[in-house]
Amino acid sequence: MTHFATEQDVAKELFELLSEARELYLQNVIVDGKRYNRYVDDFINSHRYINCDSAVCRNCHEMNIHIVKGLLTECTHLIQPLFTASDFSFEECVELRRQYDRAEPLPTPIVHRNDGLVKAPPLSFGCNFTQEQMTGIVSCANTYHLFCVSMLRIEDMEALFSCKEGFHIRVNNLRHVAILFDALLENSFIQFRWQSVLDRGKFLQSKDGSRFVSASSLSSALSAVRSNMTSVAYIIRQTIGQLKE
Repeated sequence: MTHFATEQDVAKELFELLSEARELYLQNVIVDGKRYNRYVDDFINSHRYINCDSAVCRNCHEMNIHIVKGLLTECTHLIQPLFTASDFSFEECVELRRQYDRAEPLPTPIVHRNDGLVKAPPLSFGCNFTQEQMTGIVSCANTYHLFCVSMLRIEDMEALFSCKEGFHIRVNNLRHVAILFDALLENSFIQFRWQSVLDRGKFLQSKDGSRFVSASSLSSALSAVRSNMTSVAYIIRQTIGQLKE
């Protein structure tokens, strides 16, 4: 981009930045195994300046860099499915910017000076299910064996959705769990930060119990199931959608 004359020019540069960030993500992180936070820092630092003395152009570029950094650090659940898809269009970039503008920022840790400890705000999905809705979610999870338990109880899901400290459960099928939470988000039952909440709270364990499920793993699982929707995934979406009726 030589000069920014219109809003379309600004949007075009944002698309170019995100397209390059996508290519580097696929090569550096997915192929070469580079740490994600190192990849983000390197990308932002290597694109911070432009060869232009115009204050307007420099300000527009600085704004776009700020948006890219926010997307890469705070909205990985939005970025990673798009970055791992077969292509990335300008229209998807515009929609991504719209979602970013409307999204609430992730909570930052609060320092309590009186005891010297750094404490993060309590985790929350922002949900308030009725008993009937919770029963429907538990029934869906049991029907399609989402978790490694013989019979999931309502108390288990209540502990999960209330972010009960110390609670965790082993996942039987990560893709189906991801589509369940994605369907809850699409129907406005939970907030968009659900992947981060599950990660930070360490509420989900891998099937073999050897590790906790990360936000990155959830994002990858969701991207995979979206690109190859199974009949079970469709039914899970439909079941959650019916809970609003």
